[in-house]
Amino acid sequence: MFARFSSHIARITTLTATSGLALAATVAQAQSSTPSFDGVITFRLSASTPQGVRSEQAQYFTRDGQVRVNIGGARGMSVLAVPSEKKAYVLIPSQRRYAELPASATALLDPATAPPADVTVTRTGKSETIAGLTCQHVLVARGASSTDVCLTRDLGRYVNPLDAMSNGSVPAWQKALAAEGFPLKVIAADGSVSFEVTKVERRVVAKDQFSVPLDYTRTELPGRR
Repeated sequence: MFARFSSHIARITTLTATSGLALAATVAQAQSSTPSFDGVITFRLSASTPQGVRSEQAQYFTRDGQVRVNIGGARGMSVLAVPSEKKAYVLIPSQRRYAELPASATALLDPATAPPADVTVTRTGKSETIAGLTCQHVLVARGASSTDVCLTRDLGRYVNPLDAMSNGSVPAWQKALAAEGFPLKVIAADGSVSFEVTKVERRVVAKDQFSVPLDYTRTELPGRR
């Protein structure tokens, strides 16, 4: 059973790490100067792998600053971020199991974390409408690498809960733009789109989506035993 849990984590984190973007979640919307958002955002992650381009559709549900991100369909996983508890959890619904991310890891979700000093952000003046929302393109450069990110302020602050599983390997553009808004599209230097929002729904999400079910069994994340 643990091996199957580990395989779920490995599959999802490999995709999100390779794409340079994991799951979007607004852990600190309540403290953000940008508007908060309650509802559901659907987005597509894409990454190049030895087997070719791989894509996954994901959704995140948010209510009152709490976030649940689902990825991988019926046999996938969910990540819960609960700011009031300063905790994050990984859930595998198909196995009715969960793991809690340690405090040392969830510290990466702190929106006050300073961006890298060697990252430059250039506003291009270009805008685009994606999923019914207008976003502004900015270029984020670090050394010879650059990323084009189209940001909107209509969906609150962008903080990534899977940063807590990344061993500190957070994309430079993500750190630099943490307080600037939410990305609707991310374009890599080679022109490939690694992330794109496809649907935005403003609605009230049930409270029980933001807690660990009582009948789930606790386990440990791979490599954290």
